[in-house]
Amino acid sequence: MNWKTQIDKGIELLQLCSDLQSEKDGVDRPNINEIDKSKTLDNFAQDIQIAATNMAALYKLFPMMIDLAELGRKLEADGKIKPDFGDDYSRVVLDYLLALNGVQPTKR
Repeated sequence: MNWKTQIDKGIELLQLCSDLQSEKDGVDRPNINEIDKSKTLDNFAQDIQIAATNMAALYKLFPMMIDLAELGRKLEADGKIKPDFGDDYSRVVLDYLLALNGVQPTKR
């Protein structure tokens, strides 16, 4: 299963969780990909929508991570970075590029 299919499945599972909880509670909540003011947007529905939005962000983030990892392998071969065992190439490359340009990485 490729990463796009896995993201689709994650979003699908979040919708299923919302549907099941709505059925259990007897609350008519909107689907995660719709805005429907006639339905209840309670804390649970908001949490599900935020989780689905974050999951959908992976459509952009995965390709960036893959590209950064490829760049990391090249920079390592060129001797510009030296990742430690277990380091993530994409993070090492991003930290390298940020330092090169005088930008502090986001705290994790």
